[in-house]
Amino acid sequence: MIMIDRNKLKAVARFAADSKDRREALHGVLIEASPAGVRLVATDGHAMLVARAAGEPDTDTWTGIIPSDAIKAALAWKGGRNLPIILLPGEPECRLTRATGEAVVFVPAPGPFPDYRRVIPPAPDGKPAFYDPDFLVRFKRAAEDLGSNLGLFGLLQGGDGPGLVYLTDDVAGVVMPIRSGGLAVADCLWAAA
Repeated sequence: MIMIDRNKLKAVARFAADSKDRREALHGVLIEASPAGVRLVATDGHAMLVARAAGEPDTDTWTGIIPSDAIKAALAWKGGRNLPIILLPGEPECRLTRATGEAVVFVPAPGPFPDYRRVIPPAPDGKPAFYDPDFLVRFKRAAEDLGSNLGLFGLLQGGDGPGLVYLTDDVAGVVMPIRSGGLAVADCLWAAA
């Protein structure tokens, strides 16, 4: 049994690739679970969100990808929005359920999931960068899912490299910059003159 915070699952699922993407492993949320902790990860190759939660002594050790359609079905359950979602790993089918009895049976999406740890920058350089506003709106929505009334998040820019996004102590993201095609970040001191 693996306990999953509903709000974290909803926030992370925003970053899964849509069904048009040919990389099937990105069509859901990666779960890495053990008694030491649980991680939820989703990416579309341009933006990524990683959430963690403490494990319990009885947490199953399991790694797999919950498909987006199973997540959508579980998030649509009425009432009890503060109840955790329970993942029951199985072979070949797994189950998402909660204390009120609803259940969704699914087969994990085919993997392997990309090595997401490699794209998390240790310390972005803070140089200005251009980001697709649609990606930033996803981070805003994820922050709202996690309880921020204003959808606030921190962004440490990385120039031509990935930017690091801070949502909570247990949720962080990565966003890739848009190559500007020669457009330079301008000196705007003239605006204050």
